[in-house]
Amino acid sequence: MYTTKAIAAVMVLLASAGASGANAAKCSGYNINSAMAFDTNELSSGASMSTLRVTSVHVSEDPSSPMHLAAGECSGSITATPDGKAQGQGHCMRKDKDGDVYNEQWNLPPGAEKGTWKLVGGSGKYVNMTGSGWWQVTMSQGKTTAVRWVGSCQ
Repeated sequence: MYTTKAIAAVMVLLASAGASGANAAKCSGYNINSAMAFDTNELSSGASMSTLRVTSVHVSEDPSSPMHLAAGECSGSITATPDGKAQGQGHCMRKDKDGDVYNEQWNLPPGAEKGTWKLVGGSGKYVNMTGSGWWQVTMSQGKTTAVRWVGSCQ
């Protein structure tokens, strides 16, 4: 059966990247996510697969980042084993105040408390943007999660 911690981890995954400027630099912040759908199917005794869809707002610690306050959606899947270990993967797509869109992949390794994120292109100013790092859920309350992310962006 899927644990609350695993569900929270999945929602955190969905809110994970950041960028600031044209040169590689440390970037960090939070993604605030709200679940729109979270469906779990038990595949066997204690093993399950969940799909999720959340709205996500990107809050960069650098307010001048073009991604600061970009908003969009994330989706993905998470599997859990009978011993409670979860793993997952998915994508996010967020639009900034100028209408440009950036795409992000996220991953949660089996049983890990931290996941990884990677920017994978977009439109306008994000066409050649790169970045990657880690994320971790820091707060989960009902359908809402806050996800801390840190990485390198350019």
